[in-house]
Amino acid sequence: MSTSSTETAAQDAHERTIRIIVNGEQKEVPSETMTYDEVVKLAYPTPPGPDTVFTVTYRNAEQQKEGSLVQGQSVRVKEDGTIFNVKATSKS
Repeated sequence: MSTSSTETAAQDAHERTIRIIVNGEQKEVPSETMTYDEVVKLAYPTPPGPDTVFTVTYRNAEQQKEGSLVQGQSVRVKEDGTIFNVKATSKS
């Protein structure tokens, strides 16, 4: 039994990973859309502390070329092109 070209394309898209840069390190992600929370977790797998606030900026994205993300927002990334900078600061 052969697989149709539509099924093969869907499998290829599902297995594809996208390379982005987070705080200067290359990361591979399975989705073209990255949320604020996903980017923060890539930058800080172990949060520095409970009172930490994160500032997320990006450039070379698919839709809006550059900007910032806040809790609840997402951005569509470009493969091998989107760069995120995540800065942690403590609440004062």
